[in-house]
Amino acid sequence: MLDTAAMQSWMTQVRNATQAVLPEGGDLAWLLRQSIHTNAQRLTVLPVFNMTPKPFRVLDVGAGTGAMSLDLAWMLEKQARVVAVDSDARCIALLQQLSSKLGYDVEGRLGDAYHLPVDTASQDLTISRLVLQHLDRPADALQEMIRVTAPGGLIAVLDVDDDAKLSESEEPPALAKLNDATNRLQAASGGNRRIGRHLYRLFREAGLSNIQVLAMPRIHLGTYYGRAPEIEQHQRDLYLSRRDEMIAQGFITASEFDAGIEVLAETSSRDDFGFATEFLAMGRIR
Repeated sequence: MLDTAAMQSWMTQVRNATQAVLPEGGDLAWLLRQSIHTNAQRLTVLPVFNMTPKPFRVLDVGAGTGAMSLDLAWMLEKQARVVAVDSDARCIALLQQLSSKLGYDVEGRLGDAYHLPVDTASQDLTISRLVLQHLDRPADALQEMIRVTAPGGLIAVLDVDDDAKLSESEEPPALAKLNDATNRLQAASGGNRRIGRHLYRLFREAGLSNIQVLAMPRIHLGTYYGRAPEIEQHQRDLYLSRRDEMIAQGFITASEFDAGIEVLAETSSRDDFGFATEFLAMGRIR
């Protein structure tokens, strides 16, 4: 179990370092902000991997700006070798800046999930968070993760399923339409925001052993407990960044989009309860 005071200290360090590089983030600033807002969720997952500080080889696939990579490097107290792979050179550059500011040696490498730039059977833990939902060939990406992981090593995938959610109040139709357009936009590029329900089958078909699938709920409490306005604004900004493409592809009209954003602002101000779910699938290399 991670020490609460140590976690709070680390989250403060991450927030400060990330805010320092935000001005250089450009159109990736939303990803940097998201890494701040989801830090507690990531740290909650780490003990499940049952790792102790020791020489350990870790690969983070689709690492983005390195949020999970840096958390793992922190938990393993600089004894592990952590490599972060992403297909965007700008993400790698931001990752290296954050790594330097936080004092952890995370190596960024340019590559994609189908062609990982590491040797076969060279990793003890290969992890991917919120990546498979974007891929049109998730099974192929999983096979590539298996290729680079040593016998006895662990494969871990965290991802979403947009239907695994509930709230005390029914979702307003305008917001449901906005969310459906978001899902259709991702599906148009081969993605799947319901990938969570498929992880067990993917792991089984890939031949992994000791498979476990855990549900990781993200609880949303209402305004009484001080829901952070910057998180709500971050969510609205994500929708707004996709507005033109959703409309251009005919998934939603301009008036429907604007109505959805208006309802989103209204629901954000309610003292309501709800949760969404990420799924964590783990399996061992035989």
